Parts: sequence; structure tokens; C-alpha cells
Amino acid sequence: MSKSRRGFVMAVAAAAVFLTLGAGSAAASRAQRSAARTIPLPELERPSQICAEGGRAYILDTRDILVYDLKDGRLLTRIGKTGQGPGEFTMGPGRLTVFPDRLVIEDFRKIKFFTLDGKYLSQINEPEWMGFLPFLPVGRNFVGFPMQRREDGSLGPSVGCVYDKDLKLIKKFYGGLPMGPPAPPPPGSQPPAKKEDLLIIRDYVDYAVHGDKIFVADSRKGLFISVFGDNGDLLYEIRHPAERIKVPKGYLDAARKERKESKYYANYNLVVPDYLPAFVGFKIDGSRIYLVTPAEKDGLYEVIVMDIEGRILERNFRFPLKPDFAIPESFNLKYDVEGDAFVWFAYNDAKETYELHIR
Repeated sequence: MSKSRRGFVMAVAAAAVFLTLGAGSAAASRAQRSAARTIPLPELERPSQICAEGGRAYILDTRDILVYDLKDGRLLTRIGKTGQGPGEFTMGPGRLTVFPDRLVIEDFRKIKFFTLDGKYLSQINEPEWMGFLPFLPVGRNFVGFPMQRREDGSLGPSVGCVYDKDLKLIKKFYGGLPMGPPAPPPPGSQPPAKKEDLLIIRDYVDYAVHGDKIFVADSRKGLFISVFGDNGDLLYEIRHPAERIKVPKGYLDAARKERKESKYYANYNLVVPDYLPAFVGFKIDGSRIYLVTPAEKDGLYEVIVMDIEGRILERNFRFPLKPDFAIPESFNLKYDVEGDAFVWFAYNDAKETYELHIR
């Protein structure tokens, strides 16, 4: 056989092996996802957030953070406790973010750092009131979305800001996040003289830090993600066509019925837009981006998987949770992605305990 012929055959064989391995890897990934598991979590009292990373599930509970092994559901450790000392939380831990080398946990305008095993490292003060989104380290700096003060002293929309290591403002890089629903009125206060409109389907804007980059996902612009460096400079944008899905008929009537007994909603006229947001969930796991859209089929919602540059790798219907269109930021704390599987907690009424679901 000639050298050129031998080289051609070897190239074809190598390509066949590559395709076989790739197909096997994809099949293994699908098999892993299909092997759904449910693990009882009797230790949980009132969980509010889950982060899955490195084969572990970190669940933020009332007084501390519980860490479970995703393989067998074994409780590995508890992190923090209520108190005023180092590594303690004033009234329980706030929002949690898991980095490859540390935990970042909010505690009333303070940001506390722990090892992945729960050893307290240090803390800093938030430079401004950050509102709902977290204040996080990114590269050499820090990033947050503080709420801005209006001329009358009231709080306005959050704006993305980058701060240096001394927490001095470097740059405002992303502005005008949609305002969340108004806070409930103080106990004993009088209802407003005139009912105001309350939008119960809201656009979803969220952000994540991956490596030394900031990813801002904004459903107001469609399937859109802006990617910034650790100094706030725009690096690239991810944009894909988005299907416009009309709000289902009867949605508003069902929402009114569901909220009928609430005194909070009695002060508002509930309204909905014509269309659902382009996406309602945003996560980064490893080097993949996961967007959840409101497109639904057989009780499952569409998942769009992209590489970190924004190229679409996969689209299918496999997200098992019903999105909360009214407060999407809060809904996205209730689940995470680990190893291409969705991980979430839910209360089992029949068994009167929380459970960890992996699918």
C-alpha cells in the first residue's frame, strides 16, 4: 500500500474512532440525564437556594448551609451558624455562590468567603446596596449591580458596576435592569386610594461570573448574553433568534384565582404582557451555558445548551420545573446544573420532608 493510500486509510479510521467516541459520549450524557434520582433530605428546615458544584449540592437553609454528596445524598457538613462572630451569619446565610476554589456568601451588606469544605477565610463590606443580585469577585476586581438613588432619594433600577480590590468604582458597564415587584406594605398601613397595575410576567435579567469574565443574560433583548472582561469592557455578545410565545389564554384569570386570598395582591390590578420572555432560566456549568425558554412540550420546558462562546450545541425539552414568570430571579435559585443534569429540591407533602431531585 502506498504512503498516500495508507495515510488516507489512517485518517478515515481516526475519524471513525473520533465519531464513535463522540457518539458514545453523547449517549452516556443522555443516559446520565435519564437516570433520574430522588434523595430524601430530612435535615432541611426551609431551604431557599441550591448550588451544585464538584459533585456536591450546597443548600442554603434557615440557619446554615448544608452540603450533600450528589452520589449518595450523604450529608457531608454544615457551614456557618447564627451569630456575630467570624464565619457566623447575623440572621442566617444570604445568597450563595460557589466558585471552583471558594464559597461566597452574603450576610447583611457583608460578603464572607469560605473554603469549599466550610472553613471561614475572610470578609468584605459591600460598597453599595446591591439589591437582589450578588456581589462577586471577578479576576482582579469585584462586580455587582447596586440599586441607584433617584433625586428624590428612592431606589431606582440596578446598574452593573466593576470595583477594584479596594472596592473603589472603576466603571459602570450595564444599566437599567428591570425593577422587581414592589415590596409588601408595612403591617397596619392603609391600602392605596387607587389600585396600581402590577405586571405578573416579568423580563428576566441575571448575571454570572465564569473565570475572569462577566456574563449578563437579558431576556429583554431576546436570546441575548453580553460578555465583559473583569474591567467591565465588552468582549463579545451572544445573540440567537428567539421564538415569540404568546401568553396562554386564561393565564391572567388563573393567576387572579391563585392570588385571590392574598392581601398583598388585593391592592393591585394584575396585568400580563402579550408575550412570554425569551428565556426564564440562565446557568453556567463547566464550559457550557444553559438557557431555559418558556417553550413547553409534554410538561417539559426547552433547554438551549451553548458553549462558552455562544455556539448552540443542543436544544431539547428536558427542564422539569414550571417557571415562575413573576419573580424569575428567585425561581432560578431553586435549581442548578451539574454534569449536564438539573438538580433541585422540592417538598414531598406525603412524606413530609424535602427531597433532592437529579435529572
